[in-house]
Amino acid sequence: METTHSFGDRAVLAFGKHIGKIFKYVPRVLKDHDPEDLHQLRVGVRRLRTAIIGFRSAVELPQGVTEKKVGKMGQKLGIQRDNDVLQEILVHKYLPHLPTSEQACLEKVLKRLQKERKQTFKATYKLLTHDRFTRFQRSWEVWLEYPQLTTLSGLAIADVLPDLLLPQLSQFFLHPGWLVGTEIDRDTNSSTRQRHCIDLSPSAIATLLDGEELILHDLRKEAKRTRYQMELFSDYYGEEYQQLLAQVKMTQEILGNLQDSFVLRAMVEQYLDVDLKQICPQWNAIFHGDRLGYWAQWQPLQSQLIDPDYRHQCRQLLQNPLVNSDQSTPSNL
Repeated sequence: METTHSFGDRAVLAFGKHIGKIFKYVPRVLKDHDPEDLHQLRVGVRRLRTAIIGFRSAVELPQGVTEKKVGKMGQKLGIQRDNDVLQEILVHKYLPHLPTSEQACLEKVLKRLQKERKQTFKATYKLLTHDRFTRFQRSWEVWLEYPQLTTLSGLAIADVLPDLLLPQLSQFFLHPGWLVGTEIDRDTNSSTRQRHCIDLSPSAIATLLDGEELILHDLRKEAKRTRYQMELFSDYYGEEYQQLLAQVKMTQEILGNLQDSFVLRAMVEQYLDVDLKQICPQWNAIFHGDRLGYWAQWQPLQSQLIDPDYRHQCRQLLQNPLVNSDQSTPSNL
């Protein structure tokens, strides 16, 4: 099989893979037998959106398809997925470790989530059986049979990779969330102004996280966008690229776990209309311990990724892709 090297060929390959995954999982999601099916469908939609952004210079999209519309589709699917995830966390992470009285509180929250889950599935079913989705599917089927490409599609993929990847890496590095829990080194001169992570007490960490929840959540979303775009082209780089990609993924996962703990606790207090610390002290202590644990995981990663020298190495890395890929069908599109 001939190796794919042009910008346009790479786009067609990526779209074909993601569209194939989306339409593979739609019938399974409609049967609603396994929450993993919805997760895989949503991943396919997210990766399609990333591919649209990454390859928009090489293609003319199918009629009626935009990055914004695909993003909205992912958001709608995410409502049901979030419900599934929260239920799983409650049952497997918290329920076994609570005393009987607090388990009763958790069961109340779980019952409400299960009730809401029925409504979210109705919305998902309506989305995937609507005429708009049928047109979306047909538009992609026609496009994949007769791809519409631009004049830039003939460029060698290795020649355009730095221009595709560096803007997103810059967005990632310039996010203000990196500054949370850091300060400027006193022993550095004013021209470098290097930063380091602050060693905080548990109570100070809790206060910091309560105040910076939203900005850290936004950094997580930026990490997700960066990860998906880097995965589009990972087979055109070597081991150092894979290491950077793993760090971006870890950023997304750690901050995602942290955000889940915020969302879940707020939801529990809202549903029960109580102060969790007063009514469920054991559960509250577990939440607190989880946050401290996630913060302990986060700081070493944060420390490396705010280092100016390391960031320079990352930029240099993206500017030097391999001339050829030895994979005829890239696995990480």
